[in-house]
Amino acid sequence: MLRSLRDEYSYPSVDRGKSARYEFSTAIEIEWCSKKYWGRVRNISRHGMFIELPDLPVLNAAFSASLALNKPLHVECVVRRVVPGQGIGVTVTLASKESRMRYEALLQALSLGPEPGAARQELPAFQSTGGEGFSSASTRES
Repeated sequence: MLRSLRDEYSYPSVDRGKSARYEFSTAIEIEWCSKKYWGRVRNISRHGMFIELPDLPVLNAAFSASLALNKPLHVECVVRRVVPGQGIGVTVTLASKESRMRYEALLQALSLGPEPGAARQELPAFQSTGGEGFSSASTRES
C-alpha cells in the first residue's frame, strides 16, 4: 500500500530512484520565468515526473505547473535532469492537503494497471469550482 505523501515529502533524503514509475500521458501547463509553456507528462512517480518539452528549463530551475486532469492538479517542480531533445525529469512538491490526496489517488489508480477505466474508477470525484480549467488543452472524454 502507498504511504502518505505528506510523510514522503517531509524527508528530502528519501531515495527517489526507488519509487515505482507509471506510464502516464497528460498535458501539463508550466509557468516558468513569467511565461507559460505546454508540455506532456510521459511518466509519473511518488516523487516526480518526466515532462516532454520543446523549450527546456535549466537544471535546478523551480516552476509551478498544473496537470490537465478533470480538475487541474497544481504542483511545484524542480528540474533534476535535463535530456536534450526529449524533456526534463522533475521532483514534485504538493503544497495543499487536497493536492497530496489527489496525487496519491492518481498514483494508486495507475498502480492498478494501464486500463484507463480502472484508473478513472479509483480517482475521487471533485466538484469543479469554475474558472480552473485550461482553455486550450484537449481533454480525453470518458
